[in-house]
Amino acid sequence: MPLDPYLLLSLADPRSGSHVRCLNAAGRWAIHGSAHSPLLVWHSTQADDARAAAERSSKARGRAVEVVSRGDSSWVEGQQIQVFTDAFEAALHGHAAHSEAKARRLRTEADKLEAFCVVVRAASTAADHAAFAEVSRAASKALRAKFGGGSITSVFAWLTGRAGNEALASVLAGEVELTGPLSIQQVVEAVELAKKAEFLREES
Repeated sequence: MPLDPYLLLSLADPRSGSHVRCLNAAGRWAIHGSAHSPLLVWHSTQADDARAAAERSSKARGRAVEVVSRGDSSWVEGQQIQVFTDAFEAALHGHAAHSEAKARRLRTEADKLEAFCVVVRAASTAADHAAFAEVSRAASKALRAKFGGGSITSVFAWLTGRAGNEALASVLAGEVELTGPLSIQQVVEAVELAKKAEFLREES
């Protein structure tokens, strides 16, 4: 039986690729939903309602919001997704701010995540040992300037460890947005590259 897709609201972002951010019940833009903050959905028969909601959200946020059609066999209403009702109207207009301490922590970790992924992407294009060494030197200099220290080895370890996993999860859940040049898809791909590299290093 073919999967009946739902309608969701998404930011119009040409960089999103396959990682489309959709509106969740907390008023944030997330890749996936959770029991705490499920993605808001409309049934396919509610297309007019979904379009009207997108218009209200666009007007309130000052950003282009569009209706997208998605389906996932793992979705369960009330868990990963939540059918929109008037009770979630506030989510169309914005989200509640994090505490100052939490916002600062999330911002710091997201900045690290993106900066470290830039390093991984540069390292992955190094054609030989000399080129890799140059990337390593440049990375150490940049990390020292921005974070007070670090090396290409520590970058890979951080991305594949608990801190990196939590930072990526926060981005995917819409808790914090990336502010640098990389898209979410590019960040996810860089983290996967780091994990593969660490696995090969441990196996050697």
